[in-house]
Amino acid sequence: MRFTVAKDWTFHAAHKLPDHDGKCKELHGHTYRCRVSVRGPLIEHGPKAGMVIDFGDLSEIWREECEPLLDHKYLNDTLPVPQTTAELIAGWILMRFRDHLGPYPGIAVTVWETPTSWARAS
Repeated sequence: MRFTVAKDWTFHAAHKLPDHDGKCKELHGHTYRCRVSVRGPLIEHGPKAGMVIDFGDLSEIWREECEPLLDHKYLNDTLPVPQTTAELIAGWILMRFRDHLGPYPGIAVTVWETPTSWARAS
């Protein structure tokens, strides 16, 4: 049996898409929402038995690897991506989690730029 667990965070950031042909060309900000979901089997033994992954472990990765470059930042300056689109932000976050979690069967990152607009990397 496989299970999926997820943890959500919010962060506030500014960005612009200089080559965009609409409003996003100008400097603007968002209250982003990010969800990291992990799919896999339950841990069978030890202090984390019965979990896919400990929510605290996800929070630690977020707090140490992602939040310092995202929250209250100008993303064009802090993220090593060619454009600060929701898609590329999600992909960057996914790589940070993969670096720490290794080859988990399923990790996905969803980033909401607005309450109704999101992108997912997996």
